[in-house]
Amino acid sequence: MSIQKTMRIAKSPEALEKILGRIESGKQSKPDWIRLQGTCRLDKMPAAKRDALLKRMHPCVLRGFKNSCEKPRGKKARLNLWQSITRLGFHDFSEFGWSKNYDSPYVENYDYISAYQKGGIEALDAYSVYSSVLGTFDFSVEDFVTTKLCKNVQTIVEPMAGTAEFCYAGHFRHPDFQYMMIDLDEDAHELVLGQEWLPQTSKDYIVGDVLADNVWDRVKSQSVGDSLAYVGKQSHHYFSAKQLMKLMKVATSHVDFLMLETPQICLVSEMGDTDELTRREQEDAGFKCELAGEDDGDPNPLTNALGFRLQTVQGKKTRTLFNYHDWRFWSHPTLVAFADLLDLNSFYFHSEQEEFIPVDEWDGDADCEDNVTFMLFSQRGSKRNG
Repeated sequence: MSIQKTMRIAKSPEALEKILGRIESGKQSKPDWIRLQGTCRLDKMPAAKRDALLKRMHPCVLRGFKNSCEKPRGKKARLNLWQSITRLGFHDFSEFGWSKNYDSPYVENYDYISAYQKGGIEALDAYSVYSSVLGTFDFSVEDFVTTKLCKNVQTIVEPMAGTAEFCYAGHFRHPDFQYMMIDLDEDAHELVLGQEWLPQTSKDYIVGDVLADNVWDRVKSQSVGDSLAYVGKQSHHYFSAKQLMKLMKVATSHVDFLMLETPQICLVSEMGDTDELTRREQEDAGFKCELAGEDDGDPNPLTNALGFRLQTVQGKKTRTLFNYHDWRFWSHPTLVAFADLLDLNSFYFHSEQEEFIPVDEWDGDADCEDNVTFMLFSQRGSKRNG
């Protein structure tokens, strides 16, 4: 089912003022997006006026705004504009535009560059950098629960949750759902529950082992309606084959659907080189970001093992943000083979059709070979369940 989105267009500052005024007065409903174009250029506005408009725009849009105007020339001007927008609740980590959490009333500060300006790469917040370059902001809970397969989902589970961005972002769109998160990191637990959640949302962050049956017993006892568990693209690759099969078995025994975010379809041998990830604001500020292979981490095509790290570089200084030692690239055919051994049905997410498709019905027009994809496994319809 396609997700319908609405947009208003402002071709001048005066037009933007009128749009915001109609929304604020209740004469017009909030659009998903406001597109700025023509003479409605944020970079040409005095700072005070720009800030005032951004503050008004935040509660007037569901998703954010699209800036169709040219970016200013010069690193300093570009960076100043970027920071002025991110400090007032919008980020551009998504290809869709300057985004906020869906209809969120909370103005979050996405300016992680200020820390660098004060203390260099050692002062950068590792999680913020990770989110900016490797976060999956183009997909959310909404994309998956509007599919035919998952249309009855009312419980979202995030195993190996870390900072639980999937649940946190999703609860703004579906505050009536049950949200459950699992991780061994007590600091992440405190960080997530310390964020501003909508007060009516039911949530539970379990500090525990995702391979433990009693943890999943707790998940099942608290679930409402169908349940969907989501594991991000870095997390499950830490598991050995036995551990991953254990996760697939225990999860699908307690939830209706288990979804694994996966890298694009490719050979492990194609993943060994350094991958440049530097964003424009990072370059303008004076540092780079990359995935770099470990000295002894060359991809092994027989075991799919490799090692790499996410790092920032400032001149001759290098800081490792996250290490990925003993990582396993669990390829899509391997995941399907595991599912077959466990008597599970396997699906992949077709982003153009916006549906989960059985793996036996592969569509060559799907973008799984170029972008991240999502594999879903379920006992639904399996031999075990008739």
